[in-house]
Amino acid sequence: MPMEEKQRFAIGKDNFGYTAMHQEVGILFFLYVSHRPVRPTFISSSLDRSTQKIGDFKESYQVGKFKNGKPVHPLPTLFEERVDELESFMKSCHTVISKILQTFAIGLEIPESEGGKNWLSDRHAYDIPSGDVLRILHYPAVESRDVDDIRAGSHTDYGSVTLLFQHNIGGLEVHAGRSRWIPAPVLPGCAIINLGDCLEYWTNGLFKSTRHRVVFRSDTQKLERYSLVYFCQGYEGVSLDPIPSSLVPHDEKEEEAGRPLTAVEHLRMKLDASYEYYANEE
Repeated sequence: MPMEEKQRFAIGKDNFGYTAMHQEVGILFFLYVSHRPVRPTFISSSLDRSTQKIGDFKESYQVGKFKNGKPVHPLPTLFEERVDELESFMKSCHTVISKILQTFAIGLEIPESEGGKNWLSDRHAYDIPSGDVLRILHYPAVESRDVDDIRAGSHTDYGSVTLLFQHNIGGLEVHAGRSRWIPAPVLPGCAIINLGDCLEYWTNGLFKSTRHRVVFRSDTQKLERYSLVYFCQGYEGVSLDPIPSSLVPHDEKEEEAGRPLTAVEHLRMKLDASYEYYANEE
């Protein structure tokens, strides 16, 4: 896709569109939404500025959920010609994630009187507006680089559950505690499942958000890398109250300190920390 056309669809505050090379970085943000205090547990910047001097060596395009078979935002011609494929793929991803969420609910022993196995999946319904996006990622080939350069810096995802599909070229690593990173190999016919910040917040830390990064490997840095990622969020107005499970820790003092975030507020706080132009825009 020509750069001129990519720039016509530059990402905005709706979180749809094109993100250029080096645009995505982490910054600090305040624990307030519209000047109202919120319960701050587990809210922090998800990207690591301490080890990343410039933005990521990648570009991406984000597509939102479809409504009545139509995209909710303008798409470049390349994607307009494939809207049926895009919608079908996104719905398939969401179906898989719904089953994962049902499995989590069973494991959390959520009482049937509270919604049972459907408690989480009902709060991620596909047909209700949410921050779900399909992200199409391109990591360009690099002939030479600085030792500190990285394809995607250390970060966690913002939503509940992520499905990641890698294409041939590896480089993804998962944080295993302290300074240890474990390569996530490319396995044909398999997807990688990441848990996100929202699910960690929602479970009061019982579930941990998966910190990960994409590194330059000496054997693949001169090769392009592609991946598809589906990020699943709770629907916009859902309140992130602690899940009604005896396994989820509850802190009455924290719960009394301020109202819970909604899913859309949690996502907006994270996005505002991720893109430099949000911070500079008044």
